[in-house]
Amino acid sequence: MMYLLLKTLHIVAVMTWIGGLLMQAFLLRTVARQPLPLLPDERSVIGAAVRWDRLLIAPAMLLAWACGLALATLGHWWMTPWLSLKMVLVPALSAVHGIQGGSLRRMVDSPARRAPACLRYATAAVLCGVTAIVFLVVLKPG
Repeated sequence: MMYLLLKTLHIVAVMTWIGGLLMQAFLLRTVARQPLPLLPDERSVIGAAVRWDRLLIAPAMLLAWACGLALATLGHWWMTPWLSLKMVLVPALSAVHGIQGGSLRRMVDSPARRAPACLRYATAAVLCGVTAIVFLVVLKPG
């Protein structure tokens, strides 16, 4: 029963976190096309995204990590190749989250600031990373 509860919490947390990552990427891509400095309404939308990140997206990431680590321990998967690869991809997604969130916070504070150019590919990076993780978790190769 504990395993199923952890698995359910993990899936819900991951869905929330990845949805938030995609929302951040979309917002950053949209704002990148706007002339600088950002207008007050645009800053207001970014401010709302920053608050959403603090209240929902970041806690979902932490819950996904906590449940995932607990599941790996319960499943005795620490030495499996698929988990080793997943443990490279998940920190990469966490880094994208940090970069995106930091960029949004800086845009609120400085309306004349652009997002880093590397975030132009954040949506593709998130989708590729998540797809690879799903394949690893479902197929458990090795």
